[in-house]
Amino acid sequence: MYIKTVVALLCLMILSLEARVLPAQDMSLQDLDLTKDNADEIFDQLEQHGFSGVVYIKLNQIEELKRPFGMANENLNITNTLTTIFDIGSRPIDFTKASILLLDQRQQISMEDPVSLYFDNVPVDKRSMTIQHLMSGQSGLPDFFHNVSDWDPDLAWVGRETALHRILNQDLLFEPGTDRRHSHGAFGLLAILIEKVSGLDYFEFLNENFFEPAGMSRTNEYGHTGDLSLSDFAVGGGPHQVGLPNIPPNWGPTSWLIRGSGGMYSTLDDLLKFYSYVRSTKVLNTNHNYILKNPSVNLDGTMRGFELFSAFQPEGSEAYLFLNNIPDMDVAQNLFKDLEELVFAPGF
Repeated sequence: MYIKTVVALLCLMILSLEARVLPAQDMSLQDLDLTKDNADEIFDQLEQHGFSGVVYIKLNQIEELKRPFGMANENLNITNTLTTIFDIGSRPIDFTKASILLLDQRQQISMEDPVSLYFDNVPVDKRSMTIQHLMSGQSGLPDFFHNVSDWDPDLAWVGRETALHRILNQDLLFEPGTDRRHSHGAFGLLAILIEKVSGLDYFEFLNENFFEPAGMSRTNEYGHTGDLSLSDFAVGGGPHQVGLPNIPPNWGPTSWLIRGSGGMYSTLDDLLKFYSYVRSTKVLNTNHNYILKNPSVNLDGTMRGFELFSAFQPEGSEAYLFLNNIPDMDVAQNLFKDLEELVFAPGF
């Protein structure tokens, strides 16, 4: 299980304090117990109570459920579909991991290289920090690096060099390699490293090596629409609303505050394609794809109203739940728990 799951759950608990509470007559939703046999019925009930998103459940190699529910854009009366696009929170961390693994496979980097090999003027306390430390949560870097001058901790524009300076000049939580703590900033530093080593823009590297070969046509960074239209996007239910409507293309270009660990949108099918591609040997060999083939539970979201839950069990079970409207966060947390139990239940 990734460390970022714990961080996301803590963030989710904070968000739950601001979430809308269901009326008293609807509190039976709190007692829902999702199983393989009643999943479709439960998502019918959730839709009736204002929940919106897309769900996918596969158990023991058998697809049990794959369906949208609720509204993508209530103001325009647009319902969610299987191709609706959602913000994916911190999920780009896995894109960054795959990129670093590919550069290591190509022998353009080594996981044991210190960051001082690639960046100038690295402070003394960080000169022992390696790429592996950044990948594994052992860097000692704090989780985020925004400051009081940024109007938003995700969306305020910060360029690459400013981000690099901030990351390298933060006080460490511990000496690299001596403890473990999740850091979004570590993946921001890895994204900068990808650009320096490859000579490509971070997104260009992802697109060239993963997205296009995997057939992912609806994944991109904030501020970009391409050939997509308003009706292709789910609107985030808040509590924070940015832009009209509250969708990723209206949030400005992805800031280096979150590039490498966020700032992107995608769909269910695109993420299924990504993981299928990187878990095969089509791009990463068996010495490098094992990290992404390990059992995992991830929860990624934003305060703008999107949550993405996934659970993966390499024997053939997995679940995804994209949400863009969450009337009751306690109910959502129970759903995540039930989906995790389904995927990891004995016999699957």
